[in-house]
Amino acid sequence: MSTTPGVSGDQVHSLVADYNDPENRKNDPSISVSTNNTHYNSLVKFLKLRVTRMQRLLLIGSFVLTFLIVILLLVYLVLIPAVIQHYINSAELSVNYLDVKSISSVSSLNVELSLNVQHDVNIAASTDDITASLLYDGVAFGSVVIPGLDIKPGEQNYNITVASSLILLDVNVFNIMAEDLMKEIEISLEATATVKAHAFGLIYSGLALKLPLALKGFNHFSHPTPEIKYINWFGCIEDVYQLDINVTLTNPSSMGLDGIGALNLSLYYADSYLGYAESLKPELGLPRGESVQLFRATMEQDVTALSSLALDIVGGRAQLFITGDNPHSTKYVQFQQAVSKINMSVVYTDGLSSLGFNPSCNILSLLGSAMTPYP
Repeated sequence: MSTTPGVSGDQVHSLVADYNDPENRKNDPSISVSTNNTHYNSLVKFLKLRVTRMQRLLLIGSFVLTFLIVILLLVYLVLIPAVIQHYINSAELSVNYLDVKSISSVSSLNVELSLNVQHDVNIAASTDDITASLLYDGVAFGSVVIPGLDIKPGEQNYNITVASSLILLDVNVFNIMAEDLMKEIEISLEATATVKAHAFGLIYSGLALKLPLALKGFNHFSHPTPEIKYINWFGCIEDVYQLDINVTLTNPSSMGLDGIGALNLSLYYADSYLGYAESLKPELGLPRGESVQLFRATMEQDVTALSSLALDIVGGRAQLFITGDNPHSTKYVQFQQAVSKINMSVVYTDGLSSLGFNPSCNILSLLGSAMTPYP
């Protein structure tokens, strides 16, 4: 009787261990690969990681999205603001005129400001209202609000007119500026502002505006020379003479002083002080361009130079000087220094044809004394 060899318990354990050993199973084609190894072989390499194909696609998509976000942020935060700032820097701004319409307080003037704007940009944009500071010699003396601009692409040249309040930040500096404006042919200002712009459906804040501005000065009203068109020597009471002097005056400045009110100026003949001359058209002020001013001069009758003045008036060769050295020249402190620098040379050449006088004033006695030779 044949006997089947028996298998011991140790052999059984050894066989089971060999079966479960992955190395043995890999080398045995009769045994299929485990599900764990199937998963391992399905992984792909991404950088130094092994991930599934889906994970790799998600990582690549995340990197691309992050890159695009960074690019968009750079465009929004750096590129577009730089382009807009370049356009702002290349813009040209000039003052057509600045008219002081009225003076509401020590620190506020009601003005009409006209600006010429020139720019050449490739984008359409708009701005919020702009609060611009005006500087003279580097010091801010005032601020004015300019309504928001609608900026069209392409080369543009247009004017804007603003009725606004000029807020005086430093009255002393404004006085100095106005004084120099009265004396000079032209002065230079600077405008600065922080601009908020809208472009591409987005908002860009903190854009800097810094532009030079030139203002034409009064130049003492010297060109053209003011002309006396009519003199009415009407008054001679209480030891004073009174004359109404009609003067054609040209203000060449970019600034009109429409709201400066009545001026109380001094009247000179040669080097002799004659008296004071008060403007009779306070509502007119000193506007830009040509205006017809009417002054009432009050002079003491015992002024020595009156005789020579009367003779020159009749002879059509009189030259008078109207100055602002009167301490009561204007009631507005903002313009006291400026008005104090007024120095107008006015001429009268019409002789008797544009002279009216009151016979009771005995003007002939003045002429007689002027023609009487000295002993």
